[in-house]
Amino acid sequence: MDDELSFECLGEPDRPITEELCSNAGARYAAVFGQAEDMIKAALEVKRLNHDEWVKLPFCVTIEAEGFGAEVELSPLYGVPAVTHFRYETIDEIDTLPQLDFTSGRVKEVLRAASILHGQGEKIMLNIEGPFTVLGQLVPSKQIYKGLYRKKERLRELSEIIGNELARYAREAEAHGVDLLSYADPTVASDLISPKIYQELCGEISYEVLKKIEAATEHIVIHLCNKTSVGFEKAGFCTSEKILLPRELNYGEALQKVMQENDIRFIGHGCIQRSYCPLCNGGVYKLTLK
Repeated sequence: MDDELSFECLGEPDRPITEELCSNAGARYAAVFGQAEDMIKAALEVKRLNHDEWVKLPFCVTIEAEGFGAEVELSPLYGVPAVTHFRYETIDEIDTLPQLDFTSGRVKEVLRAASILHGQGEKIMLNIEGPFTVLGQLVPSKQIYKGLYRKKERLRELSEIIGNELARYAREAEAHGVDLLSYADPTVASDLISPKIYQELCGEISYEVLKKIEAATEHIVIHLCNKTSVGFEKAGFCTSEKILLPRELNYGEALQKVMQENDIRFIGHGCIQRSYCPLCNGGVYKLTLK
């Protein structure tokens, strides 16, 4: 990792989905979160307005958690799908978790949207949440943070179940035409927990999940958000190599270029949500898992 770079997270841009945008795109606002046709219209409108290289799906972070049984509704306060109340009060209440069903519900619609967009020649990025962030929508987050110290083995067991399903989801995404996965697990970002706990538990679990995704897919590229990738590298789970590129490219163009020209499965130290912004630091960072 370059010593002179801090890889400071700039945060995601303002939420792009508004009622006005949906109206202009001919999409129904509430339906863009769960109906493929409306999702496609809104995604293409966001791409057009941002002059982006990528079509991005979905527009919320609750798809996986809902597939594991979370009760999700459109929040009147935030205007996006959110967990209405936690399915479990504690980690110990979770006996097991169901397999993700790719033939029904919103996950089916996300995959269907990807397939249609792929047929139209679009480059598709799919957001995928890590196991702790999924768990944080099934039980209160404070239960997870307590579990980091008191329920480590149970967290490992649950994360293994979730990781297996995320790998299956990644395989389905690839089969439906997704080119790039955006992977993040902000609930256990390395700056939120002790280095020891990250090294011994959270980073190790992330490593295992990413290896499962790699093994379950053939060519899809996994992009780690910089808050995830920097902590991951500092903890020794990967190394990075900068691929130098012309600075006139934006980040999305740079990603497409390195994906076309390199044998690459993991990228990090950048923000895919800012793919339409100028390329920072003069390159794209290829990650190699140890």
